[in-house]
Amino acid sequence: MIKVIMSKFPEENSLYIYKDIEKKLEKKEKSFLIVPEQYTLESDMDFIDSIKYKSVMDAKVLSFSSLISYISQRLSLKKHENLNQVSKAILLTSVLDEIDDKLKLFSNKASDIDFVTSLSDFISNIKEYYFDIDFFDQIENNENLDTMTKLKFKEIKIIYDSYVKKLENSYIDSEDELSIIKDNIKYCDFLKNVNFYFDKFDLLSDLKLDFIRELIKIGAKITVSISLDSKYYQNHFSNDMEIFDQSMRFVESIKSLDKIQIINVEKESDILDINHLYENFEKYNPEKFWDKTSNIKIVESISSTNEIENMALMIERLIRKGYLYSDISIVIANEDEYENLIRRIFSRMNIPIFIDKSQKMTDNHVIKTWLSLIRLVVFNFRKTDLEAFIRSDLIDFGENSLERVLVFQNYMNTRKIKGSMIFDDKYFTLDENFYKGQIKEEKKEELAKVNSIRKIILDLTNDLYEISNKNISASDIVKKIFNLIDNERIKSGFNHYQEYIKENKIEIYEENKQIWDKFITILEQIVSIMKDSKANLRKIYKLIQKACEATTIGLIPPAIDQVLIGDFSRDRINDRKIKIFVGMTDIYFPENNNSDMLISENEKTSLEKEGFDLKIYKAKKNDKILLNILRMFTSSQKIIFSYSLINKNNDPMNKSTSISDIINIFPNISYQKISTGKFDLVKYSKDLLDMKAYQILWDIKEKKKVSEIEKEFVKAYLQFKKDFSKNFEFNISKNSSYDLFIKGFTYSNQKDSLDSEISKKLYNKNRFSVSEIESYARCPYKYFINYGLRAQKNKNLDVDMMEIGNIVHYNMENISKDLRGIDIKNLDDKKLESLVKENFEKAIENSLEKMRANDNKNKFILSNVYGSTQKSTKKVLDQIKKGKFQIDGVEEKYGKGQKYPEVYVDDHNYLEGRIDRIDRFEDFVRIIDYKTGSTEINIKYVFNGIQLQLFVYMLSVKEKKSENLSPVASFYLPLKDEVQKIDDPVTKKTILDIYNKKTKMNGLIIKINEEVLKLLDEDFDGKKSDIFKISRGKVNIFTPEEEEILEKFIKKLISNYICQIKDGNIKLNPLRENQNTYECKNCEFKSICKFDYTIDQDKFRDINKDISLAKIKKELSDE
Repeated sequence: MIKVIMSKFPEENSLYIYKDIEKKLEKKEKSFLIVPEQYTLESDMDFIDSIKYKSVMDAKVLSFSSLISYISQRLSLKKHENLNQVSKAILLTSVLDEIDDKLKLFSNKASDIDFVTSLSDFISNIKEYYFDIDFFDQIENNENLDTMTKLKFKEIKIIYDSYVKKLENSYIDSEDELSIIKDNIKYCDFLKNVNFYFDKFDLLSDLKLDFIRELIKIGAKITVSISLDSKYYQNHFSNDMEIFDQSMRFVESIKSLDKIQIINVEKESDILDINHLYENFEKYNPEKFWDKTSNIKIVESISSTNEIENMALMIERLIRKGYLYSDISIVIANEDEYENLIRRIFSRMNIPIFIDKSQKMTDNHVIKTWLSLIRLVVFNFRKTDLEAFIRSDLIDFGENSLERVLVFQNYMNTRKIKGSMIFDDKYFTLDENFYKGQIKEEKKEELAKVNSIRKIILDLTNDLYEISNKNISASDIVKKIFNLIDNERIKSGFNHYQEYIKENKIEIYEENKQIWDKFITILEQIVSIMKDSKANLRKIYKLIQKACEATTIGLIPPAIDQVLIGDFSRDRINDRKIKIFVGMTDIYFPENNNSDMLISENEKTSLEKEGFDLKIYKAKKNDKILLNILRMFTSSQKIIFSYSLINKNNDPMNKSTSISDIINIFPNISYQKISTGKFDLVKYSKDLLDMKAYQILWDIKEKKKVSEIEKEFVKAYLQFKKDFSKNFEFNISKNSSYDLFIKGFTYSNQKDSLDSEISKKLYNKNRFSVSEIESYARCPYKYFINYGLRAQKNKNLDVDMMEIGNIVHYNMENISKDLRGIDIKNLDDKKLESLVKENFEKAIENSLEKMRANDNKNKFILSNVYGSTQKSTKKVLDQIKKGKFQIDGVEEKYGKGQKYPEVYVDDHNYLEGRIDRIDRFEDFVRIIDYKTGSTEINIKYVFNGIQLQLFVYMLSVKEKKSENLSPVASFYLPLKDEVQKIDDPVTKKTILDIYNKKTKMNGLIIKINEEVLKLLDEDFDGKKSDIFKISRGKVNIFTPEEEEILEKFIKKLISNYICQIKDGNIKLNPLRENQNTYECKNCEFKSICKFDYTIDQDKFRDINKDISLAKIKKELSDE
């Protein structure tokens, strides 16, 4: 006869069994307590705690697999290689790879660990429920089933047959081992009259039931516990709770083995509302509970974040009432939505938690690092793998490790070194001829750090890299991987990391202690399965990765006061008095995905209609969750159901149907809708009190309606913080709580002026460049970063626009020098081409390191620039030929002691710089400024402090008193050859016209007399020119008198800017032309200044479009 222990309280079932075993021990009888694998340790501890003996020899707590191992050892059966869940996943992955060409529906599934896991479970069910060949044949031959279902089972059969073939004479899985033991129970005299207790099972498979049947045959005494309300079992026809159907089937299956004796161990609960909830939860016709609930509450929050904040506040309130954190558990309906929120918010509010979950090995930091190291070789040193490895803090890179790693990472990123480039020394060698002086020494030091890290990485991976593209025995590959992980540098880094986290992160420390053995076990299992079969590194890596995904790391909660976090499958939750169910929405509870990866709900229904008994699939996943929640009710003293209206993706949600049912059962339930932080909750959190006070102060500042109670609260709260701060001495480097609060409320990203001493140190000079002044006019803070802090940008392997500009400038400079003094009109094309080529190569040599110059991508870009330069040079010659001016000076400096004088803007401050090209005809001067961009002169920009260069150049030339020169023009000369959209039919003439228009000079013209424009272009007809542009309304043409006015205005403007610079003005005051064109748009320093376009509109300096020469003249005359 089988004893069936029945109770709706799972812990009562277990306690009864523990006490019964205790009685058997007193009688010297042996007992085995069999529980599911995940409960062995917990049950062992609970068993010892519940009996009077502190150690026992005649009672064991085992899982089915450990019981089978015990019996196998006693019988001395022939031992095959055992397959555990992980090695089974490895074997199935290997099988799927090998037969992939035979599969259609399930092809390319070897890399999907969820599919492999589902397949593994299905194969277990095939064996545990005796699905035979006839089962698959009947499905294939059934005319009423759809083609997809037939194909699915056909391919499952192909996979299953291949799996069984792999097992032959080599391995044995747990189902086959149990079957063998079952057949040999009759020889187990040592089990006669032994007591077997089966606890915490919801169902037992046909194979396990047959095993119990064999135990009964040899005289073993069987006891089984079932979590079921005995009232329901005795009169289940009058009860309409479907979720107990599985438990009823379990009882019936036990009755098929032998007669049963039901032992009821119910206890009376004095918590009326929770007891009523248990009795009526999920009933079709529940009875109503009309009283106000004292121990059940429903809370509605606005968002998931708000929901967790509210739960944290409620926990704080419970703690102040005398509860412990260890009395409380939170059950989350969706891990992805809530786990990180709980970690973040509870950490902020100093609520200790333990998250009860089995973590995949691939989520562990150590395993991530080791796998990234192997991936370096498998995927040819991908950037993501390299960075994951070097930044892991798990590798011993020696002295100053972090500094050298950062230098290495920066070097690799900026130079875009990837893949096999890491093996090529040319990318890690100093160009001795390019760098000079101090910069050369700095580059040598940088490369020494880079190469030290590079050498360590290459030394680590060298052996594995040598076999990366070979097909060799799997065992040899695994040995190489073992040697890699067993490297002294890897082990030393791991040990240092463990020491570092031992004090503050004990959970991770304990987790990491399991890692080495588990990883080595995986390697051993792969060798055991693959042996000497041929494979490549990529395949072995895939097997390791999938095995790590299939391996879980279980953690025992430390014995400290913590809130326990889990889901509906975690049994530990039952131990807590107060349960908070979070995420009880229509999206998350019950789970929407109620179907298996292999067999859909529709397919199950179709198969059942055709008479196929799938057995295991009769159990619905959602029914199991609902059954678990019922069990949680039984051990609860207080229950809070929580849900929110919006998730973190801003998807709308509603309360789940279960919550609606609970409201129906309890019309007067405590139901709280929290839209904002209420004082009765907020008062339990300093953070939220601060937020509440901030919000009220902002509302007052923005003249919104604020109640008198809120005003009084802010006054009292600020006074409290102020008084609290006075009673404590704070470190000089830290601010008090009150000071921080005020600082936060008055925070602005606007920058205060620099201290006068700092300004003097940064800008202790009178000499400036016009580029500096224009930079300041565009944005004072950007000027400070560029010219004050002198921030350096990272150099990139790719040639950038500035370098292209320098190459073009250098090339044009040298060509112009070569053209001075020669007869340009008689210069032939071959000679010109030779000049361009020679000077372009020199320009590259002077601007780029050899490595960057020889990079294929850069070569391609520079070849296009060279073609453009050839055309630009010819264009320059044509422009010279068409006028009277000839090249006189190239890259001429102006400043103290130079050919052209400095430009004083006031009594103390002056400008110096360099002019790209100066052309002369007699005493007339034309100034040329080469531009590789598409810069167009705009007089409005000049009036607003930008595009000042052309005018300043003319001032310098004019102030050379010794020669009495007359600058008549100062032009931008575009050298950019860019793609142009053409709407008209394309002809050679169309293209030529567009090119000529794009390369016209544009700038400022001083019309000394009517002949000036003819000097610039002999073909000028009074309206337009082929070589220079005239702005609409001729606003870029000035008389000598107007030039004098403009000179005074610009000098005054520049002087004012210099004064502001020296005064330390670094305000966020970027220049804006319109809503689409403003200085911050492409600024590389946005991450430093924190300028926010949405809220910093008031900080823009809009271009003054009302300024005109007439207004300037009037303003100057009024002074």
